[in-house]
Amino acid sequence: MALKILVVDDASFTRDLIRRAVRKQFPSVEIEDAVNGRKAQQLMAKTHFDMVLCDWEMPEMTGVELLQWCREQPQYKKEDVPFIMITSRGDKSHVVEAVKSGVTDYLGKPFSSEQLVSKMMSAAKKHKLEGQLTAQNPKKANSANQGGVATASLDVLMGASKAPVKSSAGKVSNPAKEAAAIKDVKVPTIVRFEGKQFRCMVIQFGRQEATMLIKSDDIIPQVLGQAVLDLEHKGTVNRLNYYVQAVATTEKKHDSTFLTVTLGLIDQDKEKEDFIGQLFDSL
Repeated sequence: MALKILVVDDASFTRDLIRRAVRKQFPSVEIEDAVNGRKAQQLMAKTHFDMVLCDWEMPEMTGVELLQWCREQPQYKKEDVPFIMITSRGDKSHVVEAVKSGVTDYLGKPFSSEQLVSKMMSAAKKHKLEGQLTAQNPKKANSANQGGVATASLDVLMGASKAPVKSSAGKVSNPAKEAAAIKDVKVPTIVRFEGKQFRCMVIQFGRQEATMLIKSDDIIPQVLGQAVLDLEHKGTVNRLNYYVQAVATTEKKHDSTFLTVTLGLIDQDKEKEDFIGQLFDSL
């Protein structure tokens, strides 16, 4: 019987990346997803899942609230079903809270496909599920590579999933208003890519994207990879989840250590959107 995995995250881009990584490595598994803990709860009440990959910060019901509910259900006890928390909240208090609530493992954002697969394999071994997880299904593996999730994630990036854009003929655009969507700034802060933290200078900032300068001697951020950017406003630091849209050298040579990195926002949480809006207005 195929292993059933539930992916829970309010950001469609993150769900697509996780689905693509899981299907590529484990082609025989069945994957469903939910946009928040409440939707996940409804799915889990109808269908039994063998593993849960869940974000922490979501509207309506957080990941840790879903975890606590799971561990109260007879079919989702800690010894029976692995629950992997995926989040940018890496401070000790949150890790302790997750552990006390019955989490199986903890994966910090940003993460690579290899790190995700490693956590899944480790959790599967603890519950003697590795045989089902690594079982091969050539037919499903082939179909997964013919568009499917890979195409879906590209649709998210290119906006293909949105309604067709209506013609703007006859409308007068407002260049000043459009330009104001991105502001030139100088904000020193911290950004984390896969497995490494960098000091950076945010040089352009908008409600949906940010561009920064970093010095990278050994690791070059990968396009479509994840990033976590720390931003502060009125004494509050928020960890915001982005994906890498573009990477370019600041000098006309291939081995330049100074890079310009443009990030696109992943978070779809109203609280974070409000934070970004207030920060943007203050710059």
